[in-house]
Amino acid sequence: MEITITENDTHTLMAVSGRIDAITSPDLDAKFNEYHENAREKAAKLPVVLDLSQAEYISSAGLRSVLKMAKTCNAEKNRLLICGIQPLVYEVFRISGFVSILTIVNTREDALAML
Repeated sequence: MEITITENDTHTLMAVSGRIDAITSPDLDAKFNEYHENAREKAAKLPVVLDLSQAEYISSAGLRSVLKMAKTCNAEKNRLLICGIQPLVYEVFRISGFVSILTIVNTREDALAML
């Protein structure tokens, strides 16, 4: 799994590629926590766009990581937008009920338009 975090004036983009599973989800947690702590120190509250267009698989451990990200953002009165979910990954989100509790859009452009 690879994670790329890019910040600009309006949002933070976190792009994830590969598999998000029990082995890799701790890395996702660590990267997000590191970003969140740095943002808190800078007093920067930018919405987070989680781009999963290159994520080919997500397990329950990966879902837990995404849920933790959402809870952290909500607690900080911040937004988490998820975009680009591939069909197989979307099915896992759908079956788990996450599509009804998270903001999920088709493309990165759709997410940016919502900001």
